[in-house]
Amino acid sequence: MDKVLHHSKVLEDVFKEGFHLEQVKFWRGQRRNLAFYTESIGELRVTTGKIVADDPYSLIESTPFVQEFPTGSFRVELSIARITDPQADRGLAADERVAFARIIFSDAPVASWEGAEREFSPDADPNNLYEQARWGFAVDSGTGSYLDARGYRWLAEQQELDNPELAQELMDAWETAAMDNFRANRSWLMTELETGDNMAIFSSGFGNGVYHSYIGYAADGSCAQLVTDFNVYPD
Repeated sequence: MDKVLHHSKVLEDVFKEGFHLEQVKFWRGQRRNLAFYTESIGELRVTTGKIVADDPYSLIESTPFVQEFPTGSFRVELSIARITDPQADRGLAADERVAFARIIFSDAPVASWEGAEREFSPDADPNNLYEQARWGFAVDSGTGSYLDARGYRWLAEQQELDNPELAQELMDAWETAAMDNFRANRSWLMTELETGDNMAIFSSGFGNGVYHSYIGYAADGSCAQLVTDFNVYPD
């Protein structure tokens, strides 16, 4: 992917109330209506200025983004797409998917977008890296997450030690959250870590895949948003 995103307001439009798409081409030429709405799921604590976005169940080989982010507590929002078949019975339940996730660092308007780049080893050749090793992250559990680098390092250590109790606690918390706010097919959770950090966990679009994040910069160059695209919005 290019470092600088093409000029587009999609990353902002999908978080606006009432934003929708009609009769868009979806699976195998099928047409679907998409109506987006936003859920605020809590505030993420950023203590080091470094953020990790990844599958929360496979953090061992993850890395933070290269870019520095503001420190403090910041609102996490999900843009959820309600997907309906315009030809189907209106009584059928909509399929709901987490289409985008974002962290809002300020209310300043976004003047430009840039691809969020992940750190990699100084010995690595960036031209030979897998796409997700630099520009995205791979999901194998149908789940994405945001957390500060300090909390990430602790979780990665626990996973490397193969700590079954921690894994079970995380799974139990996710299942409880799914029962509390689940609709087919999306859920979310804000959970506390023993380090004093917290972690935002959410369903990832249609499930597994490689997903990219983008940083929105205000006109003065300050970081306003971090947005992750879960490939629900049609190309």
